[in-house]
Amino acid sequence: MSCLTSCFASVNAVTADFAPRTAPRVAATAVVGLEAAVLAIAAVLYAVFAIVGDAESRGLSLGLAALAALAAVGLGFLARGLWHARRWAVSPSITWQVLQGFVGAFAIGADAVVAGVIAVVLAIVGAGALFMLARGESVSSAE
Repeated sequence: MSCLTSCFASVNAVTADFAPRTAPRVAATAVVGLEAAVLAIAAVLYAVFAIVGDAESRGLSLGLAALAALAAVGLGFLARGLWHARRWAVSPSITWQVLQGFVGAFAIGADAVVAGVIAVVLAIVGAGALFMLARGESVSSAE
């Protein structure tokens, strides 16, 4: 084994080919992937609203479409990173779940109860799976 390979192996002990597919990893990947898909659909819908909607709100719709598309791409990369056991994907995914929980709670207070409850439930399930995943990696890496 070359020096470079052994250095890389010590930094990233689990490669994509041999990443364990534990239940928390599958659940976290599924939740983040679902959120990415929902944001991609929202981006398309905002773009459609910009085309067929009022001219006054065209700029707002295009801006929201771009923001939703950017978030969908970012979450897609996070979901891929979680699936391939990349440690860098866990912390931003937890941050996203916390922010989504706050936005969902705000939506419930703003009379968008169904969307808010869905967002809060996904945030709780995702954060729980991510915390279990982070806890499992820290325990297994310490051994």
